[in-house]
Amino acid sequence: MKRNVPLSVILCTYNRANYLKMVLDSILHQTFPTDMFEIVIIDDGSVDDTKKVVESFKSSLPIFYFYQNNAGLASARNHGIYASNGDILLFLDDDDIASPSLFEEHIKTHRKYQEENVAVLHYTTWDSGMLVTPLMHFVTEVGCFLFSYPHIKHGEFLDYTYFWGGRTSCKRSFLLEHGVFNPIFKFGCEDIELGYRLSKQGLKVFYNSKAISRMIRPITFDDFCNRLMKQGKSQYIFSTLHNDPNVRQWAEIDEAEEMWKDISLLFDAKVNSARQLDRLVELKRKYGFDFDEMTKILLYKTYWWVFKACKFKGIIEAKEAGLENQRKNKILSLQKQSDNNENSSACL
Repeated sequence: MKRNVPLSVILCTYNRANYLKMVLDSILHQTFPTDMFEIVIIDDGSVDDTKKVVESFKSSLPIFYFYQNNAGLASARNHGIYASNGDILLFLDDDDIASPSLFEEHIKTHRKYQEENVAVLHYTTWDSGMLVTPLMHFVTEVGCFLFSYPHIKHGEFLDYTYFWGGRTSCKRSFLLEHGVFNPIFKFGCEDIELGYRLSKQGLKVFYNSKAISRMIRPITFDDFCNRLMKQGKSQYIFSTLHNDPNVRQWAEIDEAEEMWKDISLLFDAKVNSARQLDRLVELKRKYGFDFDEMTKILLYKTYWWVFKACKFKGIIEAKEAGLENQRKNKILSLQKQSDNNENSSACL
């Protein structure tokens, strides 16, 4: 049944039932009235207890649940866009809990800036109940491989590179008129690439640091390395979709191509060394030893090198895969042309 509400919260999820329960529980405590929003949950092919968790909240939250075969985050978000009814769409991750005023702050900002092309970015930090490891601190506050909040200020208008999925809201009509997520992206860059296209239509991103979500899923070294390799592959795809030197620079394509030959010789050894150092630091913390300044400097330098290298590896692998596909397509085309010539000769 169609509902006339100001806000639709689009929550895409995949096999994170335990985290989803915590996210939905946080939504129960919003200062924004329940009858003023809807929760549109897109289950991207989960095989855990996701549906059961959703059912347990249906009596207390205005939830609309949709299941789809696993197709990736971009596809799931598009499903949510078309299934929603609100004038404002807020994209929320399935491992981020909402602060009580999150929805209210987004709506207040959109009411202040009613132009169709204005989106709102909120602040995301680690949940206070989590143990924030040196790695988790580094990727958010030092190296900024996950977010780059230290570089922006409350009340700023930002460009498309801050159209971050999972912590951004925008007008539904603006998306429907000017574009949605490109489903070619399975992980990473689907938000920035959409932001790039929307920027051609005047997109501006307003940063409201008073709107807050909190991450509840810890990050480990190996998980983050894998994440960055996927991110690198998506960055390469982004660069191939738009013939723009600014996109190529943001996606770090030239830097990866220039440096990978030397980096590749050391990659496996450096990653293994970084993994061992990361484990050593965690053991020291576990048994009450200080995280001294020299160890911190060494660890952060190691993280920086390895995480950049992982992203570059993803870029180069995606480029090589693209070249290989081009080669195969060319061979198939030549074979087809040869077959056609033979058939023509036979007819003569």
